Amino acid sequence: MPDPSPRPPAFSLPKNLPPTSPGKLNVLNNEGRLVRTVTFSRPTDPGFFKSVLTQVRTHSNPVRQGLVMAGVGLPGVVIVGAVMANIGNPALFVFRRDTWKEMLGYLKGSAWDVWLVYFSDISPNWKGHAVETFQQYLRFKLIGMFDQLGAIAKEMNGTMHSQYKEVLEYDLSALTLMATSAPVFGALKNLSAHPLGRVALIAQAGAFITAAGNLIKQFADIYTKYESALNDLETKAFDLKGLFYVSGNPAMGPRDLNMSPQVANTAYWAPVNEETA
Repeated sequence: MPDPSPRPPAFSLPKNLPPTSPGKLNVLNNEGRLVRTVTFSRPTDPGFFKSVLTQVRTHSNPVRQGLVMAGVGLPGVVIVGAVMANIGNPALFVFRRDTWKEMLGYLKGSAWDVWLVYFSDISPNWKGHAVETFQQYLRFKLIGMFDQLGAIAKEMNGTMHSQYKEVLEYDLSALTLMATSAPVFGALKNLSAHPLGRVALIAQAGAFITAAGNLIKQFADIYTKYESALNDLETKAFDLKGLFYVSGNPAMGPRDLNMSPQVANTAYWAPVNEETA
């Protein structure tokens, strides 16, 4: 009969994600013992965000001046401020994407470890009711929970990657808009005393406000899209709480995920050679 001593309980993930700086993520089991340490880093250039902000601020000065001279100073300055306020740091989403990717890899690897142990050590050597009960426990309880956790990790990884791309594209669009508009406004300011130069300045101001408005709408669409996606993921996280906690409430304690003690009964285990003899 196999050793009935209990195995370490299923692992638990930390309640809070680690900070957005290089370091390590410790994954602990329910007894507080270290199961795995994941090393992470920020793969994007940490100076990218600062560089974008610096360049956008530099180019925004002649743009603001041109808008004021064109007679649309107040709405123009508000729009410029909105464009700049929406610039984000894509590195934050890259970090979270890779964290969820590491978790997904660990979950999938752990699930395979469990199955391989079963099929290499138990299934070929033991038969009987206990083996069937043990397999049902693995398939319908333990591995099912691994799959649920893995599904959430996969979706979070994909959502973080998509947000990284959207934020990066917005940043580059904002930088391009400011960098291309600044020299035009700078040139037209010097010509604004002439009637034709004045008309051209007003036309440029109108074109800029339209382009900036479209950029702000792009950001609003991104925000709405991912707010909905994260809301869906939050509801799936509530389902996970229902799997791991009584009534889905952590305050009521974890569910009993242990196997029936009957599995340890020697009468339920039969070596393969004895049963087939």
